[in-house]
Amino acid sequence: MRIVPYGDRGEPCVFLLGYFDAVHIGHRHLIKRAAANKKKYNVKVAALTFSDAKNGAQVYVFSERAKILQQLEVDYLYVADFDDAFRNTDGEAFLETVARNCSVRAFVCGEDFRFGKDAKSDTVCLTEYCKEHGIRVEIMPLVLLNGQKVSATQAKKYLDEGNIIALNAMLGDRYFISGKVETEGRHVGSSLGFPTANIHPEKGKYPLARGVYAVSANIGGTDYRGIANFGPRPTFGDDRIVCETYLDGFSGNLYGKEITVRFDFRIRNIKKFSSADELKLQLTKDLEKIR
Repeated sequence: MRIVPYGDRGEPCVFLLGYFDAVHIGHRHLIKRAAANKKKYNVKVAALTFSDAKNGAQVYVFSERAKILQQLEVDYLYVADFDDAFRNTDGEAFLETVARNCSVRAFVCGEDFRFGKDAKSDTVCLTEYCKEHGIRVEIMPLVLLNGQKVSATQAKKYLDEGNIIALNAMLGDRYFISGKVETEGRHVGSSLGFPTANIHPEKGKYPLARGVYAVSANIGGTDYRGIANFGPRPTFGDDRIVCETYLDGFSGNLYGKEITVRFDFRIRNIKKFSSADELKLQLTKDLEKIR
């Protein structure tokens, strides 16, 4: 998948308008529609996104969004920095830049899409522009899940609650955290018989509620289920926020390797135990819940 900076030349395309923070089922609906038009016009599918945070931390940071969008067969990303220059670009100037540089055959967006300085432009403005310039536009209705609008804002509420089951339903896939397994550590898990792979979420990623979760990871082509402690480790006086994962049945060295931990459901809150033996007993009970 190509990465094209905003203002540079892209390829003729069907252009997806949005932010794609969470790449949720609403976004996936848009991508599916764009893919249908791709065949019709024999062009690429491009999506707009930002290299940094548009409004606070993100459900998925740029590197994660790029991986997901590539898997969903988006051909290239038109990437903007959400800086003062971009924020002060009016709606028509934004559309001119995109339409000219990417030879847009059709725009696809959700009915709540807003753009331009102070988000003053909406789908009415977009439709008028496209009519004037002979560009097709498809404005898709909002996607609802259990009566609620599917959105990154709602996804973040589920992250606040640690409600992974509801979050995954909204995302259309399992939520994940990726990172390199840290090489430095006290190897406390190994001493308990529960060796762990510890990763730190990338800067700018919206935090998950602290807790212990049922997870899985694919290592060398094999899926392993496991348990992950997201947050501090109070039993050992460690206040750092880390995703500490034990993979059931895995044996090997993951230090320094990139892994992706996918979340299934929340097991319990983090608790400070009176001893290592008490913690070991609880971990054994946690494992019973995922097996």
